[in-house]
Amino acid sequence: MSFSISIVVCTHNGANRISNCLSSLVSQENSPEYEILVVDNASTDGTGELVKTQLNSSFPLGGWSVIKEEKPGLLYARLAGLQAARYDWVLFCDDDNVLFSDFLFQCQQVLSRNSGIGVLGSLGIPEFLGTKPGWFERYSSSYAVGPQQVENSGGKRLVHVYGACSTYLRNPLLDLFQKGFNPVLSGRKGKQMSAGDDVEWCWLMQLMGHKVAFSEKLRFYHQIPASRLTWDYYLTLKRGISGSVGLLSAYTFYFSSSFRPLIGFIFKYFSSTSKSVLLYIKYSILWMGKPSIPENQLSFAILESQMRAFLSQGKVATTHFRQLKKHFGS
Repeated sequence: MSFSISIVVCTHNGANRISNCLSSLVSQENSPEYEILVVDNASTDGTGELVKTQLNSSFPLGGWSVIKEEKPGLLYARLAGLQAARYDWVLFCDDDNVLFSDFLFQCQQVLSRNSGIGVLGSLGIPEFLGTKPGWFERYSSSYAVGPQQVENSGGKRLVHVYGACSTYLRNPLLDLFQKGFNPVLSGRKGKQMSAGDDVEWCWLMQLMGHKVAFSEKLRFYHQIPASRLTWDYYLTLKRGISGSVGLLSAYTFYFSSSFRPLIGFIFKYFSSTSKSVLLYIKYSILWMGKPSIPENQLSFAILESQMRAFLSQGKVATTHFRQLKKHFGS
């Protein structure tokens, strides 16, 4: 069976970092048929023109295009790429990812030999463009690097892989969105560190009956600049990751419950909100006078972000839970 893949690179003001990514895409060895789609998401630094110049020079006979998406947000960029893709599989590659030369070959091998996979994650390897901090290894998974554990215990729990260099079966997601399903998480918007959109897409694929898998044979470098290797940046990153917990609760309740009344979700949400507030108060008291301890700073940032998420996202989460029931059944 033939295998072809569309590579979607979403970028916002990526002129100073996308060149290495593109070079790795056009240098694939023993690769299946592929196309490159660069989605210029509301850039103001000439990213689109730079991409055209580089691909005109290095990939003149290949299929590629630059797509403008003026609505800011990683979700909208990925949707634009998904809609424009010609092939059955779509690889979402960030503009700071540099693929190993056999990435597409290995992707073809894994997917051709394993039926039922709807999402395939890969192995990110950090490439430090600044000094590696001493705490990095402990918290590296937040940077979309390292092995991913996605054994889903026979489908009894929701699992996900990080969005960087993840490969999706195109048609299930496209059909779902064309039927009117609206994802609840929009992903990064410029410098806003909102997250969880990759989790949502993986969970949607599971709800549609597809497996989420990981292979360490698919490798890429994640280039991390010095500005993202500070403790303050990491705290901001974790706040963004934790800040989607209220919205994602619609999925966890829907997936874990065979009986899904709306009142049941509302009760569960209220219970989770109360718990998050009580935990925040408890540790605010316990850690009073100890704010400089890094572990306390991190835990407090997560607890505060989760509490704020639950307190502010209830209405949207309830509406989204209704949408899940409508599209996937009660």
